[in-house]
Amino acid sequence: MRDKHDLGREALAVLFFLALAIAATRPLAALFRTHVLGHLDVLVDLWTVHWLATHFFDPAQIFHGNIFHPARHAVLHSDLSLGTVVLLLPFLPFVRDPVPLVNLAALLALTFGGWAFHALGRAVTGNRWAGLLCGVLAAFNSHQMRHLYHLNLLTTGWLALFLLGLHRTVERPTASRVALTAAGFALSAQSSGYYGVAAGVLAVVFAVVNVRTLGRRPVAMGLAAAALLATLLTLPYLTAYLDARHEQGLRRNINMSASMAFHPARDLTSDAYVYRGLSPREGERLFPGLLALGLAAVALARRRPGTVFYGVAFFVMLLLSLGPRLEMGGRTLDLPYKWLFAIPPFDGMRHPYTFAGVALFMLAVLAAIGWAALRLAARPWAGPLVVLVAVVETVSPPPFVRAIPAGVPPAYEMIRALPPAPILEVPVFAPETLVWAARHGLPVLNGQGSAFVPAGTRIVSRLVENHWVRRVPPDLDASKPALYLAAVLPDLYVIVPAVRKPEFRPLAAAFDRSRLYAFVAEAPDGDRIYELRRERLNAPARAVEPPPEEEEPEAEPPPR
Repeated sequence: MRDKHDLGREALAVLFFLALAIAATRPLAALFRTHVLGHLDVLVDLWTVHWLATHFFDPAQIFHGNIFHPARHAVLHSDLSLGTVVLLLPFLPFVRDPVPLVNLAALLALTFGGWAFHALGRAVTGNRWAGLLCGVLAAFNSHQMRHLYHLNLLTTGWLALFLLGLHRTVERPTASRVALTAAGFALSAQSSGYYGVAAGVLAVVFAVVNVRTLGRRPVAMGLAAAALLATLLTLPYLTAYLDARHEQGLRRNINMSASMAFHPARDLTSDAYVYRGLSPREGERLFPGLLALGLAAVALARRRPGTVFYGVAFFVMLLLSLGPRLEMGGRTLDLPYKWLFAIPPFDGMRHPYTFAGVALFMLAVLAAIGWAALRLAARPWAGPLVVLVAVVETVSPPPFVRAIPAGVPPAYEMIRALPPAPILEVPVFAPETLVWAARHGLPVLNGQGSAFVPAGTRIVSRLVENHWVRRVPPDLDASKPALYLAAVLPDLYVIVPAVRKPEFRPLAAAFDRSRLYAFVAEAPDGDRIYELRRERLNAPARAVEPPPEEEEPEAEPPPR
């Protein structure tokens, strides 16, 4: 009977956090099949989540993809959010279209994150209301609400379960607790690289704080087994990522990290209704709220169990978030982030402020400890009241949403009936091509990544933008993108959306005059399909003046 009551309470906790997730993403639940959250990164996540979910049990394909042709490891140019993909798998037989799938992913990530931090807070304090408080403050704080558009940063639950596994393994090592610790680490690392780094740093802090306990042989063996299993679970992803890193040079300049570090004067702001009038609406919305600060101060003052670890973890994460250097009195002080950045592959990081977001998770656990330490927490009405206050303190404005057309343009289905070849729809970085790619599954040169874009895709995009989009060439066969594509690809279909996007009608007319790109068909919606004919590459060009050189943009549209 007790097990049934416990299961019922857990179900109620899940429903509570699901209700908060629906409220946080309003009006998305009412537009579940036709709209997504309104940011380019959501379309990247849409394609990424759909690819991973539909290829989860295909180890030969899971870390590749049908965008960015011919580059390999297409999916690894974004954070995977694999921890949320795992949660989606039971729903996949019922939700096949990528639009409701990515919307479900956002709701599951928020719900699971709240529930997991609730489980961690309850385990640390022994108080269910303190657990619910922890879940609200961790998963729904203003910083998380600012990043509703970034599924990888919403996938926080596995980090909480990793910490819970550490606590349980130190108490009494068992196979299930070792597995929980390993799975928590592996799925955190394969959801967000920043959460993977944070999990590793938190493990070191945990070991230092609990060094005496680690001297017990069963505990040391249990944690060693968890580390080994976590490594094995992460190894396929890490191997593929290092391969892509070597092939594509996935590195960044450390100055990007300096500009995207946590700057208290800029980032201690909030979008929550109760605070947004007190601070400018800019920065990373990292003000945690008075409730979390006050209760965390109580925890530190009373030194309850768990306070030392979560207090040290909070300050370590905050220190990492300050980035590679600190300017003080005209002097530059190197910080630990710079040392970490010097270790490959951590030189792919660029926004240290995410570690400040992890610091807020640690603060939420401290707040739970502080609440459980108060005599007031024993009152039957006090627990619901403090959770209600936390909810009110975190309520923020609704996110933007964008409509997504149903189906795919008919041109793609027409190409499916033709001999196989990759497809380029003009322009290269058209956001909707990510939706089409998820739905039709055909190889395309188009794509976008939340972390990186392959060098070949950037080259094609620059050439197409400068020599086809900005100005239509008088002789398309002599244009740089036409010749480059013919040189690097044996076969290619080009879609020019001449009616969907009327500004491309002149480009379609230039393709109609081309010998190198032969007209194939016009789709019912007016899209025009052309096929590369490489055998005509050496045909004499028309006697026209070549277009003057144009300055090429430095990079692709900025990903997250």
